[in-house]
Amino acid sequence: MYIGRNNNSIESEIIPSNGIKYIGINCGKFDRIKPLKSIIGIPSIFKSIYQCYFIIKNFKPNIVVSFGGYVSVPPIIASYLHKIPSITHEQTHTISLTTKINSYFVNKIALSFDVMKSPKTILTGNLLRHEITQIKPRKPKNFIFITAGNQGSHLINSVIASLLPNLQKYTIYHQTGKKEFKLYKKFEKQYPNYNVFDYILSQDIGWMLNNSSLIISRSGANTSQEITTLGKKSILIPLPKTQQNEQLLNAQYVKSILPHHTIIIHQNKLTPQILLNSIKSLQKINNPKVKKIKTNYKLLELVHEII
Repeated sequence: MYIGRNNNSIESEIIPSNGIKYIGINCGKFDRIKPLKSIIGIPSIFKSIYQCYFIIKNFKPNIVVSFGGYVSVPPIIASYLHKIPSITHEQTHTISLTTKINSYFVNKIALSFDVMKSPKTILTGNLLRHEITQIKPRKPKNFIFITAGNQGSHLINSVIASLLPNLQKYTIYHQTGKKEFKLYKKFEKQYPNYNVFDYILSQDIGWMLNNSSLIISRSGANTSQEITTLGKKSILIPLPKTQQNEQLLNAQYVKSILPHHTIIIHQNKLTPQILLNSIKSLQKINNPKVKKIKTNYKLLELVHEII
């Protein structure tokens, strides 16, 4: 069973399609940037804990595993009240407020990076989509994959739109997010090399990532590690409004692994010309050598150990 957001989120569509029961909850969160929003959200936090108490009681899980989002706090507290073992997993280079709260109630804290010392912590690494290992890539040439996460980015989308006349020698796959999908879909008729999607399905993401010669993206934890795992050239535009500047840290991590194949552009410096120059610069460089991907069972082993 998967507990997530109750606001027409993308996971509420994807999880049930995989045959897994999905329950959405309305959960407030502590917002460091907007304190008033945190105060207003306090009643919904307690309400969602109450809701999760009965969800956990009825489902009777052997273990509860959370992955750091604010929605994970109520089910973790509920599992603690029912004395059901639990794990929280921190995917980023920082310890989020959610993980700090969950750490008081869980049995183990799984880490992608060695960023926290505690008797509860264990370094497991991150989970990556198995789809990225299922595709045998052809030799990529002039294939650019652009994504800014599930919701997309108005700024990145608009910069790409202004550059389309200059990118006609490239094959472009652009994931815009649902809000602006129809707007950018119109460009496909004008530019035959341009392909637009609102969301990339999990069965297609392996093909996209493997066959791209260049990835233009935000620098979320999963995307950043997929880029390093596949050894891809990338232009990373970190989302500035993140807790503890985690996206910038993710981008810097990618650059430390692939220094000659990674360009970081801060959002306030992003212009069509700077992005175009970055694309041309990276396309002149040969693709990095890719290491063989090894399956990571550490988190799964931890789950079995606790059960």
